[in-house]
Amino acid sequence: MLRIRDLHISTPSKTLLRLPAIDFQPGRVHAIIGESGSGKSLLLLALMGLLAPELRLEATAMGTSSEDWLDLELRQWQQKRGKELGMVFQEPMTALNPQMKCGKQLLEAYRVHRPETSQEAATEHCMAKLERAGLAGLAPRVMDSYPHELSGGQRQRVVIAMACMHDPDWVLADEPTTALDSFSRQAVMSDLQRMCQEQGSGLIWVSHELDIVPQLADDISVLRKGELLVSGSVHEVLNSPDPHSYVQELLAALPKGTIKPSRKEELVLDVQNLSKSYRNGTQVLPVLKNLSIQVYRGETLVILGKSGSGKSTIAKILTGLESLDFGRIDYKGKALPAKGPTGIQMVFQDPYASLNPQVDNWYALAEILALHHGGKAGDYRRQAEEAMRQVQLPESLWSARPSQMSGGQRQRLCIARALMSEPEVLVLDEAVAALDPLVQASVLDLLKALQQRTGMVYVFITHDQAVARSMGHSIVYLEEGQVRPYS
Repeated sequence: MLRIRDLHISTPSKTLLRLPAIDFQPGRVHAIIGESGSGKSLLLLALMGLLAPELRLEATAMGTSSEDWLDLELRQWQQKRGKELGMVFQEPMTALNPQMKCGKQLLEAYRVHRPETSQEAATEHCMAKLERAGLAGLAPRVMDSYPHELSGGQRQRVVIAMACMHDPDWVLADEPTTALDSFSRQAVMSDLQRMCQEQGSGLIWVSHELDIVPQLADDISVLRKGELLVSGSVHEVLNSPDPHSYVQELLAALPKGTIKPSRKEELVLDVQNLSKSYRNGTQVLPVLKNLSIQVYRGETLVILGKSGSGKSTIAKILTGLESLDFGRIDYKGKALPAKGPTGIQMVFQDPYASLNPQVDNWYALAEILALHHGGKAGDYRRQAEEAMRQVQLPESLWSARPSQMSGGQRQRLCIARALMSEPEVLVLDEAVAALDPLVQASVLDLLKALQQRTGMVYVFITHDQAVARSMGHSIVYLEEGQVRPYS
């Protein structure tokens, strides 16, 4: 059993997480839910011995029944990580080395604890892990690819395979399905659950996806603002005749709604016969094939599809980050300029990778206004702070930096940043995937209100069908780069 007693994590001025007692049973799936900033990821980092040096950790017990981890030295932690403790981080792009092929990184993770294994045997083991993590038939290509050459979902599967490389006693998964489409996330979580069962691992799973938590978890703990509200079996916590009021709020915030009728008043974005391929050595990989879509003023086009179907490639082409091979994009009746400003902005899938880690949050927004209107970023601080207030970032974070925020808080900052230049088209690539139900609902309401007030066009890329139905005026389902019927 993995147990925690009287745990406090704090800065010199503030307590960030306080847990009186919590137990994780071996061989079971224990889900941890709660709003962004409640301390979920902080708990996992503490269990991995990865807390930032400026944070203070106090506890009367943290570790297994037979071993306390509070006084472990760095070398002892290094022996545990990977071998006894596996970690699936929330953002795979930052968890993987962008300068190394995925195969080399997997081999490195395997051989650090098994240096005597031959190259051939180690490669075979890594490929088997990729297959079990949901990349059946793709393992050779994934091994030979850099992280940026894979979709977000494929990268996350690589991280999952790496976490399970040595059949650890405990697997700690921080939002492991955030980057995955709805068609894959339950399958991937089922695979991860099965892998943990087969290797005898306990799974500690941080998630905000309340639609699949009850199906896969045995136990659940609910955190809010650094406090443990309730802990117990899933049935006791979620299906109680009198559940905790905060749990009721979370369940009530799950997106609901149906597709809205299209007004088709003014065509803003017209994409015709778009095609795009990538090269991997001598191999040509088609991503989009003769894609045609139209979006009208004040409307939201939702793009659904599995990981690797071409959704993010569309977003990059619309924002000028990728060039098209064939086809045409018209914006307000004219060919979309090859260079900005074009009136189109983007909220990226990975918030941490899209923010400058060396500047304060207000500056990240104010510099956009300085670029567009002249002057210095400091001249626009008040407007930047108002924008952060609009996306419900607390004032305590206005002068913080990305590393000091949760994944959900970083995503809200990215939404605010994209809106600073007042675009007419906003491309949102999994923009609410990292948010808990309450914050997700508030951000979606904010986006709807903004659209009603300004007539802004959204191209909304998501894997969540409930979000798609609640936001979309029309829905396009992509499969292997082509539009397929959606119902």
